[in-house]
Amino acid sequence: MAPPVQSLFITLKRSFAGTREHHVRILQSLGFRYRQQTVEKPNVAHIRGAIDKVRHMVLAETDVQRAARLAAEAAARAPRPPIVVRH
Repeated sequence: MAPPVQSLFITLKRSFAGTREHHVRILQSLGFRYRQQTVEKPNVAHIRGAIDKVRHMVLAETDVQRAARLAAEAAARAPRPPIVVRH
């Protein structure tokens, strides 16, 4: 059985511009100030409910998903071995 998820990493993908005041207040209560900011929050019901209200504006990942995504991005950036052509 997988260990329980301890943390949620939430990234704001859209700016506050043109957003309903209710959604802006929810985003501010989650700790967001600017676009592309990532905050770490505990995996509890009221945080998941707030994320659900603004799910069109945020990307939410568990700690396991985030670690896998960061590892994949690092592997994609890693230098590749040179191509050797022997004639």
